[in-house]
Amino acid sequence: MKHKNDYSCIIFTQQNEFLGKMQYVHNLYKCAQWLSNSSKYNAWSYFNVYDRRTGQFLRRFYRDEFIPQFL
Repeated sequence: MKHKNDYSCIIFTQQNEFLGKMQYVHNLYKCAQWLSNSSKYNAWSYFNVYDRRTGQFLRRFYRDEFIPQFL
């Protein structure tokens, strides 16, 4: 698998409050679905995606926009 656990995500609320960090994210679309259905993270508004190995910022995704599986 080419994309195995490539990403880390930092999750925020609409008021820019830190909700948590997820390491070892494989699929960004499924991650967003899981956040929306989670009782702890269901207030998420956006998350920042980083390359897990280098820590480089890749992209920000908002709750109501299209989120691909991989970048």
